[in-house]
Amino acid sequence: MSLLVAPMGPLSEFFYLRDYWRPELFNGWPIGLEDLLFAFLIGGIASVIYEEFFGRQYVKRQNMSHLKWMPVFAFFGVAWMIGGNIFLGFNSIYVSSLGFLIIGMLMIFLRRDLFVNALLSGLLVAGIMFAFYLVNGAIFGGGIVQRWWLLQNISGIIIFGAPIEELLWGFGWGFLAGPVYEFVNGLKAETKGKGED
Repeated sequence: MSLLVAPMGPLSEFFYLRDYWRPELFNGWPIGLEDLLFAFLIGGIASVIYEEFFGRQYVKRQNMSHLKWMPVFAFFGVAWMIGGNIFLGFNSIYVSSLGFLIIGMLMIFLRRDLFVNALLSGLLVAGIMFAFYLVNGAIFGGGIVQRWWLLQNISGIIIFGAPIEELLWGFGWGFLAGPVYEFVNGLKAETKGKGED
């Protein structure tokens, strides 16, 4: 999952740099190694955080008919971002966060057993992002959000150093990415040791 998601970090900046933020990157380019690294980490973390945190393991399911919807979901995600952000002019962070939730809900409609995974993954990823901002603020002090984020384009609500949009994005991403591995591979998570002799 980390390897699959990693390229999305730099690609997503096409949208986010337009209206959400303007970070200072190490290499001075508009898109940097940081985007790749963040996507790599958040992709892997979000896809397993529920299973690891709650001691779950995968078991195979038989029905894989839902896989035919994956190209539709991928197309919808791209069309949603382009349509919502570029053509309709909504801020990219809100468009992407809502898109994550919509695709996640569509997956849950097809696999209702993934609802708890999606919900708790969303909360846990949002919690990790919140903790990151707390640590970042303690180490580097305040001001980075005011310098990098285009606060005039978003709500301006900051909770202990974290723009609320970051927490909403984290929840949306976790809600989608948490159950996507199980959805694609026809897996179900159950308590570790269940059914073992």
